[in-house]
Amino acid sequence: MTTFQSVKNVLYAARRGWLQQARRRSLQYLHSFRAGVSDVHLRLAFIALTCLPLLATAQIYQYKDANGNPVFSDSPPPGAKAIRKDVKVAPPAADTSNSNLQEKLQSFQQRREAAAAEEAKAAKERAEKEKADANCTRARNKLAALQSGQRIVRYNAQGEREFIDDATRATETAEAQQSVSEWCR
Repeated sequence: MTTFQSVKNVLYAARRGWLQQARRRSLQYLHSFRAGVSDVHLRLAFIALTCLPLLATAQIYQYKDANGNPVFSDSPPPGAKAIRKDVKVAPPAADTSNSNLQEKLQSFQQRREAAAAEEAKAAKERAEKEKADANCTRARNKLAALQSGQRIVRYNAQGEREFIDDATRATETAEAQQSVSEWCR
């Protein structure tokens, strides 16, 4: 083992030991905290914290500045006669009308159906385009093979090889050109 590898192993072991110690200390801290607090204390603290926002109210002070204009502030100015106003914010009114909910639900369902129809239409168009591309490629390959001048062999019903003659080649070339013009747009 080289010196570099042994130093690397020592550093790795030290880091691993440090992480284990930190984890152990944090668990000990949590256990010691939990041991000193009973469930009753935790419940009371939870209830107090949840009720705390109910006790808070906004306080606004109104006074007149040197020009006689009314001023509103969250703290009273020193030396000025301020009127304290308690502001209680009403919770927003909940919309409980069932017909409004039904309208929203119906609107949502219509949008979802429209989106599904659009997706189906797009999928159909993609499939048609893929089919047209495949047919175009096939037609171009057939036209290239016919125009190359190479001998083309076919097998008849008895399984014998037959070469196509020039008249058949010309006819099939015309058909292949028509297929290319039809599929490759």
